[in-house]
Amino acid sequence: MDLISLIKARRSVRLYSEEPIKDEELEILLEAARWAPTGANLQPWHFIVVRDENTRKEISKYAKFFFFKSSHVGNAPCIIVLCYEKEKSRFGIYDVTLAGGNILLAAESIGLGTCWIGAFDEKKIKELLQIPENVSVVALITVGRPKEKPTAPPRIELEKIVHYETWSNVKRKSFSDNFLKSGPLSIFRKLIKYVSI
Repeated sequence: MDLISLIKARRSVRLYSEEPIKDEELEILLEAARWAPTGANLQPWHFIVVRDENTRKEISKYAKFFFFKSSHVGNAPCIIVLCYEKEKSRFGIYDVTLAGGNILLAAESIGLGTCWIGAFDEKKIKELLQIPENVSVVALITVGRPKEKPTAPPRIELEKIVHYETWSNVKRKSFSDNFLKSGPLSIFRKLIKYVSI
């Protein structure tokens, strides 16, 4: 699969089989993470691999957005906790995020499913995993063999989010495309075409 197809095929998977992740598969993901770019090549990251069932269940208790728990976290056979040393780089959060993106794509390339978890109680996670005070937790990534393949969510069209040179310079569809083909005047255009036949 080419890279663009791989990017488009990746989904956030929340339903996994109980089959464990192989060591060689895990190494592929972590090696992909290690090769992500970092500011000044400082590489401030650390990755904690959690496969113990009891620990995963405990992590799941603290993976929530307000009152909404990410219950699937404890059901994934593997969780990768993404961290960075705060004093090593003030850009560590970006470096680790790039590494996490590599993990997501590497997993997709070998048939594994993943889900990025950004809402969690960092203090509780740090206590549970004995993470030092000088280390920040950026995200959790669940990893497993997918039992589902979610459909692609809608994406905003490029012409609505891409700017050229300045914010105000946006490549939009022409007036006729936007207004005559799909806007209120589209009926008028069709009527003229019908009358002229």
